[in-house]
Amino acid sequence: MSEKIIDVLSFYKFIKLQSLEVLKKEIWRFMSDRNIQGTIILSPEGININICGTKDNIKESKKFLLKRLKISKVFFNEDKINGMAFTKLKVKIKREIIKLGFHLQPDLILDHEHIDSSRWDKLMLNDTIIIDTRNKFEYLMGSFRNSINLDLYNFSDLENKINTLSLPAKSKDIGIFCTGGIRCEKASLVLRKLGYKKIYQLHGGIINYLREKPNSKNWQGECFVFDDRITY
Repeated sequence: MSEKIIDVLSFYKFIKLQSLEVLKKEIWRFMSDRNIQGTIILSPEGININICGTKDNIKESKKFLLKRLKISKVFFNEDKINGMAFTKLKVKIKREIIKLGFHLQPDLILDHEHIDSSRWDKLMLNDTIIIDTRNKFEYLMGSFRNSINLDLYNFSDLENKINTLSLPAKSKDIGIFCTGGIRCEKASLVLRKLGYKKIYQLHGGIINYLREKPNSKNWQGECFVFDDRITY
């Protein structure tokens, strides 16, 4: 008998959220009733989701979350796998959906900074500074060709690590990337704070890039993803 095909879904949205305990209970009830497993993080700055379930249940969950949170313009990273990627459902409330010591305001996200995989490849041809915003373990497993390793153990050390780099003029193009995109949203603000002007984020992160360009010569090694799978 073949294994059941499961959808793995991840997305995030920076949006002001209130009444988090009420929201947590509603989301938990809805997901539990549909045997959804994974982790959902809620905070005053937004929501971060990594879940899995059957195709129909994931489709219902997306519809429910978009309607309940009154959000749109969301980028979904979605893949099909054999078997459940997570063992249980966790819905957590935290101060931030990605920890860096501040709340990101939605109006500070700049759409023109986000570039697709094709533009990313062109960027890499132009002697652009490419910074890996993930941790050291993730970098050592695999990264983009000639990318800078920040030697991070905790994402909260990002600004200090960037300050130690000997980067050229602040008017030079800088490309930043992470697994799914969420870390780059805050990393972009840090770079802007430090005076850098031309910042480009890989839209959808490594997961989406490798989905669209599985044989890219710009990527070297493997990618550790949120549910402990390895993608190439």
